[in-house]
Amino acid sequence: MAESSDPVRRFLDSMIIDYEKWHDGIGYDLDALGAMSDSQRRSVESTLIHHEPRDWRDIEALARIDSPAARAAVEAALKSSDPKVRQEAMRHTADKADSNDREKLIIRSLRHDDLFGGLSDTIDEVADFHPPGVVDALVRGALQRDGEAAVHFAALLMFLHGKAAESFDWNHRPFFLRFNTADRAEREIVFRELCAIVGVDPATYLRESV
Repeated sequence: MAESSDPVRRFLDSMIIDYEKWHDGIGYDLDALGAMSDSQRRSVESTLIHHEPRDWRDIEALARIDSPAARAAVEAALKSSDPKVRQEAMRHTADKADSNDREKLIIRSLRHDDLFGGLSDTIDEVADFHPPGVVDALVRGALQRDGEAAVHFAALLMFLHGKAAESFDWNHRPFFLRFNTADRAEREIVFRELCAIVGVDPATYLRESV
């Protein structure tokens, strides 16, 4: 009982993320923060600021603490390469975000990350934030990236151009799946079809990828 009533112990225990917490997106015990003394909260704040690898839950908790040091850490997370961390920071400090920095981080992820290495989260972010440079990276990726990524890029391009109801519209799934090929000729054929649907000139992209 004594241990369960200790808010610091409760909070630190909640920072241990098992499969269930990861799968269900369960955050840290934020209620425990409110039960701490000022000195206890400062100690936990330091733990969160120095926690590696940085998790979106760290940002959520720091935003709840809302001290000058915590706010600075949340703002710094706007430049995180982890899209989940970046998105959580955006929820609390969107007015501090630099759209150019955000665009660069997204483009880098679209070019290099795989679906289980941050790309799926980036795709979710792109559904809400897609300046021309990001859309251009999607078009290039639909032609040049590996099949699994290209499938999702094609789906997202259809959605962003108003040709699909959602970011992965299952009504168009057979078309999207055609991008999952390592055969260059087949990829070019379906890429041309996509460009015709969304109103993009494929010539430049095809010429650059040769």
